[in-house]
Amino acid sequence: MNNNLRMMLGYLGFLPFGFLAVLPWIIGEEFTFQSYFLLTVYGAIILSFLAGMSWGWNISNKKNLFIGISFSLISFFLIIIGYFYLEIALVIFAITFPLFYIFEKEANEFMQNENYLKLRKNLTSAVSGCFMLSFLTTL
Repeated sequence: MNNNLRMMLGYLGFLPFGFLAVLPWIIGEEFTFQSYFLLTVYGAIILSFLAGMSWGWNISNKKNLFIGISFSLISFFLIIIGYFYLEIALVIFAITFPLFYIFEKEANEFMQNENYLKLRKNLTSAVSGCFMLSFLTTL
């Protein structure tokens, strides 16, 4: 896949994060829980997708494979946590996406490509910002 397509798809994948983070401001505060819960579900899907890709990386040790699997499991459990304790799930997601970025930076050979590294850094920052903004508006 060429870099332009990868970048376009990456930024398009961010749109639901941004949309769901500001949706309660657009349609009204009574939809805050629904919007932010959908944000956690979408975040879990994306984090699981990213973590699943780690299975195909050139992984030199099994520890990295288990870390990738752990991120997928964390995503699943955050959906459950988000249903009952939405604010906690939002904060954990805001922390988990940067943690995955750090893991990916060390383990993924694509991160040696400066354009891909910049893409992932920008997307990770923006996604974490959406989760933190959502958390702050639930207070």
